[in-house]
Amino acid sequence: MTQTRMTNRPRKRRWPKILLAIGLTLVILIGLGVAFFPQLNNGLRTLTGGNTPADNVVKDQIVQRIDAAKNGNPDTDATLDQVASTLKATKMSTIVAAAQNQAKAADLLQTAAGLSSTQATAAAQVLFSESQLQPLRQALAKGDFYGAYKAYKTVSETGAAQALKAAIVNEQ
Repeated sequence: MTQTRMTNRPRKRRWPKILLAIGLTLVILIGLGVAFFPQLNNGLRTLTGGNTPADNVVKDQIVQRIDAAKNGNPDTDATLDQVASTLKATKMSTIVAAAQNQAKAADLLQTAAGLSSTQATAAAQVLFSESQLQPLRQALAKGDFYGAYKAYKTVSETGAAQALKAAIVNEQ
């Protein structure tokens, strides 16, 4: 009978790999949770005081849509560039707060969009009174970007945004 010899091979350390796998899984789950659960995203935004990764993704998508709307007219394209840069510079917490409060919405529209006080007040009034815009505003107020996107699709299909545009134009 032969005996098996024990060789002095070093044991493979599996714990670092296991811990790395667990850590990566947690990071992915937290990232998905922040993207799809508004409460987590809002909590992270409150905790950090700045934009979350989900906020940045939403802003990037909006900026891409703004860039796609450019038509080659230098005046229009310059205005769209200004809108995109203003959006990038505005904290998402400011936008969420404006969706919750009509006075804050008017202030944001006045400072960020360059509207006059009367235009900003009229636009904010339409945002808070137009029934077709309510789902979009309420989703933004909750920080629910998926719900806001669905509401935006409905608003763009029904033309409810025309009421907002008319309010701004009528106050000039």
